Amino acid sequence: MTANGPLNIWGYGQDQDYALVTAAVRMLLRDGVQFKELRCPLNELTCHWARTVAECLSRGDCRGGVLFCTDPGLVACVANKVPGVRAVPVSSVGQSARATLSLAANLLCVEMPGRTFFEIRQILRLLIGNGSRCPEGLACTLRELDGYAHR
Repeated sequence: MTANGPLNIWGYGQDQDYALVTAAVRMLLRDGVQFKELRCPLNELTCHWARTVAECLSRGDCRGGVLFCTDPGLVACVANKVPGVRAVPVSSVGQSARATLSLAANLLCVEMPGRTFFEIRQILRLLIGNGSRCPEGLACTLRELDGYAHR
């Protein structure tokens, strides 16, 4: 966190090397977007990676993140157990847009492989463009339910 609010650094990660993800991130880096890689250690369980990434977001090390993985449902389920994380599994640009607009998802878990370069780039841009601040009405409901996910 900075004195003016959350850092403007976005996280991204891959459960394995996807050349199209690396290319899309490089393109956005050239456009001035700041990314922090959220690595998935070799031989580590996906659920441990999801927890580590979610804790990074909860601490405010990144404003939001996108994880490209083969089991986005598992990753989102584990990540959503960490206070302040609103993770959504997605497999298309349309789903990503809906998740960032209606839920203000701060972690998109993108099903891979199968996405094109243009889809990957657009999904990354959606998270960055829509930010990750939870709408007040939704935040109120989430506070009432568990007191965590509204942050």
